[in-house]
Amino acid sequence: MFHNVNSRTLRTNFRAYLDHVMATGERVLIYRHGREVAALVCREDFEALEEVTNRNADLMEHRHRDRMERLGIMKAKMR
Repeated sequence: MFHNVNSRTLRTNFRAYLDHVMATGERVLIYRHGREVAALVCREDFEALEEVTNRNADLMEHRHRDRMERLGIMKAKMR
């Protein structure tokens, strides 16, 4: 579950939104000029996002190394 709030309302009631996120774990989607720009999330959600981001970066790095190795093997066979 999440709440939508514009940036002005969030600024005015930041402490209340922060307390709500901390107590319930619900996310707050922040709008500015009618566009989604950010989110206020609990610490657990942030840590999960960081873990996924790091895992994805590690996977991309592994794939890149693998492809570069295969490319080197292909080039060696062409010589």
